[in-house]
Amino acid sequence: MRIVISTGGTGGHINPALALAEELKGLNHTILFMGGLYGPEKSRAGKAGFDFVGLSIRGLDRSNVLATTKALFLLPLAVLKAMKVFITFQPHAVVGVGGYASSPAVIAAALRKIPLFLMEQNVYPGVVTRKFAKKALKVFTAFEGSNEWLKGAEISLAGNPVRKGFAFGSKRDFYTKKKTLLVMGGSQGARSINRSVIAALPALKEVGIEIYHHTGPYDCKEVSEAYALHFPDGVVKEFFDDIDSVMGGAHLALCRAGAMTCAELAVVGLPSILIPYPGAGGHQRLNAKEMSDHGAAVTIDDSELNAEKLVETIKGLLKEPERLELMSANCRETARPDATERIVSEIEKSMEGKWV
Repeated sequence: MRIVISTGGTGGHINPALALAEELKGLNHTILFMGGLYGPEKSRAGKAGFDFVGLSIRGLDRSNVLATTKALFLLPLAVLKAMKVFITFQPHAVVGVGGYASSPAVIAAALRKIPLFLMEQNVYPGVVTRKFAKKALKVFTAFEGSNEWLKGAEISLAGNPVRKGFAFGSKRDFYTKKKTLLVMGGSQGARSINRSVIAALPALKEVGIEIYHHTGPYDCKEVSEAYALHFPDGVVKEFFDDIDSVMGGAHLALCRAGAMTCAELAVVGLPSILIPYPGAGGHQRLNAKEMSDHGAAVTIDDSELNAEKLVETIKGLLKEPERLELMSANCRETARPDATERIVSEIEKSMEGKWV
């Protein structure tokens, strides 16, 4: 088949789209990526060896009337360009993987009655998923809780495709004397987490742990200087290229509750302290709640995050290896390591007889 995969904006959308594209390509399907001209999806798709069509599309910023007006003006032009590309490429199916940049291709597919599939990473579905779920042959979700907002749609609880390298149920010794803490925000880092950890470093040094800290691009200098002063053995990087290996070797993670982060934590069986990002409609709170309700994580609200609370929570968990072991097992129970293969299989099955 010829398949258009449309996404953009953040790694939380782009990573599962790339995982899906690579699996489809391995089965001899032809993939065309479609996304925004201004996001990282263009370089990421090109680096992975996929053809890419960029659209002039911007996200809605409801706090800025001018920016919102411009975004709404650009949308129909982007839809027209997507339709022109479809006339040339003649896709058998379109897969929308979320993010504002996926909307032109999804709208164009609906208008041209091209078989449409949607992937939803978060508990609370994004606006594109909510608006077009009933027009899709199937909506692939990662959390059971998504069903509440997608009534009437054909839903498959498939999980989030994670990148190759994340080993399912990585073995770790929670009874070892020296444990490893992984600190990370999203792909851009998380300032509130970074600042709270900086303030907690003197107390954490007394705990006798190893720390790997992914800072993001904006706070790396400040965080590195703090570690040099208070925790010189810590490993601080703007970004870990081998994050799959780092996660596989850690005993506890302190991180945001982005959908892909939650999926990766589940696959590797890594217990976590989740600090949901308070913006973006609060969808990370729902992701964190799902993880906490399954006993795979504990949650601290961003507004309550401080050094004292952080040290208390980290110390408490590290002193209970039995609890960490149980949290790890609960992680594995929620994991869907075969998400990519399952989604591809269901797409192929749904398309039987619809293409030649």
